[in-house]
Amino acid sequence: MDKNIDMSIIIPVYNAIPLLERCLDSIFRQETIYSYEVILVDDGSIDNSVETIKARKESNIILFQQQNAGPAVARNKGVKLAHGRYCAYLDADDYWEQGFIEKTVSFLDEHLDCIAVNVAQRHLTVSGSSIAPVCNEKYKEPFILDDFFSFWADNMHVCTGSVIIRTDILRIIGGQREELRITEDLEFWALVSTYGHWGFIPEILFVSDGGDVTRSQGWLNKMIIRWNNAPSIGEWEKRIIKRLPMELPIGYLKARGRIARNLIYCQLLSGRLPLSRNEALKYGTCFKKDPIGRLMNIAKYTSFTWWILAKFLKYREYHRR
Repeated sequence: MDKNIDMSIIIPVYNAIPLLERCLDSIFRQETIYSYEVILVDDGSIDNSVETIKARKESNIILFQQQNAGPAVARNKGVKLAHGRYCAYLDADDYWEQGFIEKTVSFLDEHLDCIAVNVAQRHLTVSGSSIAPVCNEKYKEPFILDDFFSFWADNMHVCTGSVIIRTDILRIIGGQREELRITEDLEFWALVSTYGHWGFIPEILFVSDGGDVTRSQGWLNKMIIRWNNAPSIGEWEKRIIKRLPMELPIGYLKARGRIARNLIYCQLLSGRLPLSRNEALKYGTCFKKDPIGRLMNIAKYTSFTWWILAKFLKYREYHRR
């Protein structure tokens, strides 16, 4: 680790041409007193992503190329290459608003008891626009979370691109789970939170906007891969619960319920009906009270109603406009 570099920005790159330049420009246009390096890990791109990176004039770019292995492998490699005191993850189709580096680094410099901090986000997807969390009168100034899991359960406030983490903590943890190809980021935020306090800056400084890329790459094909790779909840949480008390905190149960609802949805759509129904019976009481969560809790009591739900949801996904 180089004490003269404040932040290492790790970007997995896979066929990222449509929005890669926007992502990089959003970094290099940041007005900040802090130093940073940009580590781009190309994950086997077959477009001109590598040529685009090599054509950049900035001197603080590090390019590493690997065979396609997934974003978790790329991010973990980036951490191994990092020289900064803090690490940030940014996907190549997303970008930062002005002030991200300045405000996140200064927060962790001022709050030595915090191991991570993240900002509010705007998400632009194929389904529309949303803000997470909704920053109203309740959240005006940066603060340290009293209970990460309860706040997370209510707001799902962390996503890739919104957070920076102390590099020494990342190296203790050992990185993201490379065998997970879905929700590997959620598992990681939950695990990181068990190592210390987490801060939150209620200002939209990160934008997730890969909708056009998702459409061009085939939304349904991408989702089918995600559905087929959804793990069981027990498999998903195995690292986390080792660091929690035997009587799991209520906040964690709520947060796990929200994630379980999403994993069960994927299991169900991939045709794993017995597994997904058993998971719904076990974790359904903590589902988010949205229409799909309610439908799952109604349908889970018989195999037939669960089968009907699977047919309905599959039709819905395959006929999205």
